[in-house]
Amino acid sequence: MSSTDIKPDVSIIIQARLGSTRFPGKVLAKLINGESVLGYLVKRLSTCRLANKVIVATTTSPKDDKLEEWLKQRGITFFRGSEENCIDRFYRACRQFKVNIIVRITSDCPLVIPEVVDEMIQYYLDNQDHLDYLSNRQQTNFPEGVDVEIFSFKILAEAYRNSTNQEEREHINYFFLNRSLDYRINYYNHDSTGNYSNFKLSVDKPDELKQIRRLFEEKELPFNFSMKQLFSALEK
Repeated sequence: MSSTDIKPDVSIIIQARLGSTRFPGKVLAKLINGESVLGYLVKRLSTCRLANKVIVATTTSPKDDKLEEWLKQRGITFFRGSEENCIDRFYRACRQFKVNIIVRITSDCPLVIPEVVDEMIQYYLDNQDHLDYLSNRQQTNFPEGVDVEIFSFKILAEAYRNSTNQEEREHINYFFLNRSLDYRINYYNHDSTGNYSNFKLSVDKPDELKQIRRLFEEKELPFNFSMKQLFSALEK
């Protein structure tokens, strides 16, 4: 096998815990067809062609013992680390599983779209000499809640060594966004017509989970929906 045939070690790491303040246990709450929020997310992300593995990064809090059992029963790869220091948790997970390129997903975003993840991984691989951090989260035309961030273990290690406050340690992307002169930050937009950035599809409260269920139940969003099918459902 030549070096050009070797697939880069790209791994999806889903940040998940049961101890949410506003909606405890939300990641195991039922979403669609008997699948929980996290179960649905893992099942969908496992279809990504350009990621080698999907890892759930949870915490060592006793609250997440139940989550560990759930993950073990389903044969899902996981890592347990610091509850408050997410940079440390991701850093240690990457060391354990030898991850070079991280696709960070948060478990409150069950509608992340596999085709968008693959598009963004391809864009990152094609342009990694010119960018450090790729996101469709902030200044983009995507809805909030289909959030994908991609960055290298190299710059995660820099964040691990140099993060200066609790906010940066808790929210990994803050380290890079607070240093926009030091890191080449790119924002990824979709090329469909329409700007959907006014829609919120992340789950912070029980009512928001009900709204997402309605997309499937009332707006006829398919279980394995595409980006265009999601946008069509939002327009209905």
